Amino acid sequence: MDAQINIMKKYFIISILMFSQIISFAQKNKITTEAQKAFQTKFPTAKEVKWEIESKDDYEASFVMDGKKGSANFSGKGEWMETEMAIPQANTPKAVMDGFNKAFAGATIKEVYKIESKEGKNYFEIEYSLKGKTKEAKLDLTGKII
Repeated sequence: MDAQINIMKKYFIISILMFSQIISFAQKNKITTEAQKAFQTKFPTAKEVKWEIESKDDYEASFVMDGKKGSANFSGKGEWMETEMAIPQANTPKAVMDGFNKAFAGATIKEVYKIESKEGKNYFEIEYSLKGKTKEAKLDLTGKII
């Protein structure tokens, strides 16, 4: 009986230690209020928002807006860094599609994303399948692979 009580005490102590570690981790790894407010200001109509921590000071919100999938990155201080929005293939600039089709003949396009960044480095990311493999290609506004 004493052995069972000792085992139960050990499990209880281990459980408390694990729970305190989880709480500590969650407190260190939560999205800053500044990032959340900046997101709400920039994307007030966004729905289905899900946050992830990309790095120590980079937070990404995935969302749906106007029926399109997107994501946006913000610093912990609320500075907008990048937005990635799904766009219809038909809305992709001709130069981008021409460059893609030339480089990846026979590929099937699954999704097209327009990327905008605070540095002004805007480009397109095309998710495609070719020979049974799914890949991504990044193209600048002129259709050049980057």
